[in-house]
This record gives sequence, structure tokens and C-alpha cells, in this order.
Amino acid sequence: MFFRKLFLPWTVSGCFETEDAFQTWLHRRWRVFTDLRMVVLAVAVLCLLAGYFTGRRPLMLLTIIPLALVLLLSVALARMEAALDGQNKSEQ
Repeated sequence: MFFRKLFLPWTVSGCFETEDAFQTWLHRRWRVFTDLRMVVLAVAVLCLLAGYFTGRRPLMLLTIIPLALVLLLSVALARMEAALDGQNKSEQ
């Protein structure tokens, strides 16, 4: 259950006593994911710039990992926004 709450927060509405508690928790988790996405994107930009200015291609290739994380975080944020708006009531 811990990993499900950590990685799939929009699927754990049954763990909360009220819908308001779930919405509050989900909104806090959404803010954390948004901040994390910006940090990971900054790391990707720094790796790309460091690789470009030092002429080292392996550093430029390291940008793939943070960019993949940004993509995954963006998908998770979209799912959380749908849960916050109440659009996925039929899925639960």
C-alpha cells in the first residue's frame, strides 16, 4: 500500500475516511510532484549544458533519464488533476 500511495496516489481514495481528506492529500501530493518535475527538468538542462560546453557526449546522453522522469511525472500529474476534478469517478 505504501508504494501505491507513493507512485499511484490517485488510486488510493479508499484509504481515507472522507472525500475531502483524500482531495486535500491529493492536492498536497500534486504540489510535491509539480515541484519535483521542475527540479528534474533543471537537472536535465544542467546535464545538457554541461555536456555541450565541455564537449562530452556522455553527459549529454545523461539528459535522457531526467527527461524520462519528467515525462512520467507529467503523466502522473495529469491523472492527479483528473482525480482532483472528479473526472475518473467511473474508473474506481
